[in-house]
Amino acid sequence: MNIKERNYSTGKKILLMIWFYFLYQVSSVLMAIPSVKTVKELWLRLVLFILGFVLSILLIRHLWNYFAGDFHPEIKFLPSFNRKQKIIIYIILMILLIGLVGWSSSVVPTSDNQTEINSMFGKDKWSMTISVVILGPVIEELIFRGALQKLFFNQIKTKWQMILYVIASTALFVWIHGTPFNSQMVPYLVMGVIFSISYVLLDDIRYDISLHVLNNLIAVILMFL
Repeated sequence: MNIKERNYSTGKKILLMIWFYFLYQVSSVLMAIPSVKTVKELWLRLVLFILGFVLSILLIRHLWNYFAGDFHPEIKFLPSFNRKQKIIIYIILMILLIGLVGWSSSVVPTSDNQTEINSMFGKDKWSMTISVVILGPVIEELIFRGALQKLFFNQIKTKWQMILYVIASTALFVWIHGTPFNSQMVPYLVMGVIFSISYVLLDDIRYDISLHVLNNLIAVILMFL
């Protein structure tokens, strides 16, 4: 592959990531509009929610079909863990996630992103719950863990490549949540690292999706209380 072909390939991959993110933003905005106080008509809020929901499902299907459902990273230097070992690793990551995110959220200022979610949640609990607990985690993991790895880190042969992937995935995850470069980013930094490590260690995107869902579910339950 010559330089021009390599640049074109990289450019095409970047455009694909932008395209996936654009579709995610459109579906998210449509689902978030019903929680905006200025939209008073119930029928309009319902239509916007349904449009956002349908677009989210279509995006999930589009991502899954584009990569033929192959969201299993090829980590050349790691051992192949059996089911029991994966469960143990998963439980450890889950404990770390709950503990570290809970601790960091209690010692750093609430991020602007979380403040906005809290405000929107107070206006429309159920549409925000579906978006934050189910659709958001699935789409974000498919894009920022799965698609990123398949497009730019298709074969991770060394620990340095794995570290670079974790850094890139985490950085994108922090960026999309709009957190400034200060202490507010710590909870998202923790989440991004743990979700990325889960993906590469457990070799199946369903593990990090479930961790992401669990994390957001706990946050939503606390908002209900």
